[in-house]
Amino acid sequence: MKLRSFCGSVVVTVWAFASGLAQADVPPVDPIGQPAIVLCKVVNGQPVRAVHMDKIIFHITGELVAANQNDQPQLDAVPRNRRLDIKVLDDPRTIADLKAKVLTFLGAAVLPANLNTIVIDDVDYAVVCPNPEGGGG
Repeated sequence: MKLRSFCGSVVVTVWAFASGLAQADVPPVDPIGQPAIVLCKVVNGQPVRAVHMDKIIFHITGELVAANQNDQPQLDAVPRNRRLDIKVLDDPRTIADLKAKVLTFLGAAVLPANLNTIVIDDVDYAVVCPNPEGGGG
């Protein structure tokens, strides 16, 4: 009886300890979206803000129409059905239309048919503080 009672106590103790480890604090949902404007430093009384960049990884599934007819041959030469990427500046105060950014970067017209031809595979981003004073970083 004493051994069974001891084993029962150990099981209850281990279960209580393990269940405490398994519990996680669920963070609250933040319904407020604020632009990610970051102040890096102040130079000569002027604020220097961080620069935001997106690396948009995408592929093109069909033909695209150029925004400028003279650019159509160069646009036709861009590979289809292969992962490609571009790096573009991002304004943290705006909503990014990723497909439109890809199209304008390529020189393609922002048209429904062109938008349907772009598939966004992934987006990476970077935020860096520029050095307005020059020099190496």
